[in-house]
Parts: sequence; C-alpha cells; structure tokens
Amino acid sequence: MKVLHINSNYLTSYLHENVMDYLSEGHIEHHIYMPMKKEKQEELLYESKHKVHSPIAFKDSDKYVFLWKQRKIYRTLKETTSLSDTHFVHAHTLFTDGNVALRLYEEYGIPYAVTVRSFTDIEGFFHKRINLRARGRKILEHASKVIFLSEHSKEHLVDTYIKDDQLKENIRQKAVLVPNGIDDFWFKNEGKPKRLDVEKPLRIITVGQIRKRKNQDVTLLAAALIEKTIKRPVELTMVGKVIEKDYLEKMEATGIPFKLIEYIPKEELIKEYRQHDLFILPSRYETFGLVYPEAMSQGLPVLYSKGQGFYKQFEEGFVGYAVNSNDPQDVADKAEMIIKNYDKISKQTLSAYKKFNWKELSEKLLAIYEKESL
Repeated sequence: MKVLHINSNYLTSYLHENVMDYLSEGHIEHHIYMPMKKEKQEELLYESKHKVHSPIAFKDSDKYVFLWKQRKIYRTLKETTSLSDTHFVHAHTLFTDGNVALRLYEEYGIPYAVTVRSFTDIEGFFHKRINLRARGRKILEHASKVIFLSEHSKEHLVDTYIKDDQLKENIRQKAVLVPNGIDDFWFKNEGKPKRLDVEKPLRIITVGQIRKRKNQDVTLLAAALIEKTIKRPVELTMVGKVIEKDYLEKMEATGIPFKLIEYIPKEELIKEYRQHDLFILPSRYETFGLVYPEAMSQGLPVLYSKGQGFYKQFEEGFVGYAVNSNDPQDVADKAEMIIKNYDKISKQTLSAYKKFNWKELSEKLLAIYEKESL
C-alpha cells in the first residue's frame, strides 16, 4: 500500500519528520510531495531520512493568484511522480495541499484525508480569502476524513464558515481529532512536579519568535501586574528569534525588565524550563503550539490563548488557563489562579502532556489510511 503525502511545509518543521518516523514503521509505503517555491530553499531546516520529492514548482509571486499557483503545483506533481500505484492521499493543509488532493480525486478517484490548521486554513484562507471559501468547502465535502488538531478548531470552522446544514453534519461525521505531537526528547527527559518557593522570585518563561503575533508585550505587562499583586519579584525570560526588531525595541522602551535568549537548542531549552515556574504564551494566532506540551513535560503550568490551537485541549484549570490574548490584566489574573493551586496543577501537567505522543497519534493516522484507501 502506498500513501502520498502532499505537504508544502514538510522540510520547514521537524514535527513532520517526527510523525513520519512512526508512520514508516509499518507496512505502508509513504511518499512525500513538497512543492517548492523558487525563493523557499533558504527556509529548509533539515534533510529528511524519508522519501521527500521537493521540486521547484512555482515562484513567490504566484501566491496572489491561487488557481494559477495550484495549476503549477499539480502539473509538476503529474510530470515528476508516478501516481498509478497510489492508494491514498493525505493533504497536510486544507487549501494549498488539499486542492491538489481534490484534483487527484477528481481525475484518478484516489481518496484523501485533509488536515485543517487553524492559523493557515481558518484564520488565513477561510477568514481572509473570501473568494476561495467555496473551494475550501468542496475540498472538505469530498474528503474521506477531515483531521482537526482540536475540538474547538472543528467547531469554529463548521459554525463560522459552513452554512449548509447537510455539509455541517457531513464534516462532523468524518472528523477525526489528531493534535500535533512533540519530539521524543521531551518524553525521555520528563521533569518532576514543581513547588513554588515564596522566598524566591516567581520565574516566568515564554518561548516563540519575537513578533507581535506572539504577544510577548502582553506577557511583559502581565508580569509587572503579577509582581504588584504577589508582592515579590517576578523575573521574565523570553526565548525566541527576533523577527520584528521594532517590536522588541518597543518592549525594551517600557522599562520593564526581561531577559532575552534569541536561540537555544532543545538540550538548553529544557534547562530553562526547569529553572522557571510558569509558562505564558498568549499568541494572537496559533495553529497548535508545541511549546505548551513541551513546557508541561517539565512540570510547568501554562497560560494559552482563548480560541487558538491549544484552547480546550484540557478542562480549564487542569494544566492552566485560557486567557484573552490582548488583556494583560486577564493574563495576570489567571496566573494568580495558578499560583493559588500551583502544586496540584504542576503535577497534573506531567500526566497530561503524554497525550501528545507521536507513537499513539500516528496509529490514528495509519488507521485512517488503511480503512479509507482504495
């Protein structure tokens, strides 16, 4: 059996390689098609050990005309890949990858599953590209399975952008929840339950690219509010590559102290997690947020954004709380709620993070491939 993965971002994130390591352990043959834009080569993070076909298929300016770009991607796939023995297709985004899967279904009758990603597909295409909404609905309609990273993501898409009641029901019936998993490194190096020492500063950490979308300024302002309330020092560490220098300068201009670490590998990041008490990342938009379960694996309670990728993965208060991403006072209030029940929440994070295990999550995907294939 052969599965074709259409994944336009495969070599730009290690999470795709992590899940493929487990998918490849079985009897299914996996081929990955990653259509490249001319300007994307510098964005690649690694060389894969798996079969990744990544031809140059389009250029950056093609993105402004979706169907023109898609014709190029589809034509390149047909010209460079044997499709005759393909039994199933997994499109890893709804629009860019899903449209190719739809074309293969229409021309060759190959069934497909499509993964819907909150930031790219819902907040990006469905919200902003009104002219492509009908295309998105058609991709969803003909998919054998629709994979969501969270229950909230599914309901947000269906309730907001699907008007036809029959299609709503169709999507709900074939929806499968498969969140992203984290690297095995975090499981092999699990932390211990933490306790707050009221004689020491409260140490907060946030991890993500330094840019407005990650809302580190909200975390910074919240840290100052928390310090006033708990009446002891709060130390904030930001870890992440600086993408928007002017944004960093604005935070520095507030005069609120923080420590910046621009980049560290996971072997160093884990040490930072262990030296801190609380993880906060109130992103404006977040497809999932692997840093939340990574921090949880070290016993850190977490604050995450309402309505984004990590929202409703757990009951409120179990591993932390959802916050209004633009309200420093709400972030501070929720941090205080964690502090009041800190020991219990820290202990719970160490059991909760295990649901993001790629070995178990990959079994869900393999079951889809085997059941829905030709």
